[in-house]
Amino acid sequence: MFAEQEAKSTIMGLWEILDCVWVNHPERNRVAELKIKQLMVANEVGLEIPKTIITNDPEEAEIFFRKTKSEGVIIKRLGGGIVLDGNQGSAIYTSLVSEADINDIGRVRYTPTLFQEYIQKDVELRITVVGNKVFPIEIHSQKSERAKFDWRRDTLNLLHREHLLPEDVKQKIINFVHKLGLNFGAIDMILTPNGRYVFLEINPNGQWGWIEDLTGLPISDSIINLLVGRRV
Repeated sequence: MFAEQEAKSTIMGLWEILDCVWVNHPERNRVAELKIKQLMVANEVGLEIPKTIITNDPEEAEIFFRKTKSEGVIIKRLGGGIVLDGNQGSAIYTSLVSEADINDIGRVRYTPTLFQEYIQKDVELRITVVGNKVFPIEIHSQKSERAKFDWRRDTLNLLHREHLLPEDVKQKIINFVHKLGLNFGAIDMILTPNGRYVFLEINPNGQWGWIEDLTGLPISDSIINLLVGRRV
C-alpha cells in the first residue's frame, strides 16, 4: 500500500509539472466530471439548465416531483453512466420517474440523488468541442421508442445530422469548456420544439469516433492539430 501511494504521488506530481498540451489534464477531467460543477458553470456562462434538485431527503424529492410532475421528472446518476462490479460494467440510463416510483421514494435517503425536470425534445444535440472548434450534431432520438429518454439505448439506429448552432450559443459553449480548463469536451444538449437550447451535461472523455464515422466531421484532424500546436 505504501509503495502504491508513493508511485501515485510521483505520477500526479509529474502531471503537474509537465509543460505539454493535455486533452485533457487528468485533474481538470476529474473536476469537470462532477455534475454539480457542470451545472453551476453552465449557468454562469448563460446556458439554460433544467430545474434540478440533488437530495437524499425523500420528502424534498417528492415535493419536487409533485411540483414538476406536469413537465415530467427524470432521474440520472451523479457519477458516470457505468457502474463497475469487479471487472463487469453495467450502464445506468436516464429514466423517467413514475407515480409508482414515488411509492419507493424512501430509498432516496441512502444516497444523494439527482432529479431534473424532463425537457421536451425536438432533437438531442451532441456537441464535440476541440479547442475553439465546435462540432454540433443532431441525434433524432424521438424517432425511437427505446431512445426517447436516453439516446444511448439505440445510438447507431438513430439519424445523425450536422446542426447549425446560433452564434451566441456556440460562444457560450466554448466559454463553458474553457472555464472548466478543458481542451476537449462532449456536451449533451436538447433543442426543444420551441427552439430553446438546454444544457444537460458534459463528458470530458466523451466518445466521438462514431460521430465522425456517421457524419464525416473532421474531429480527429482537429484533435491532431490541437496536440501539435494549439492549447487553451
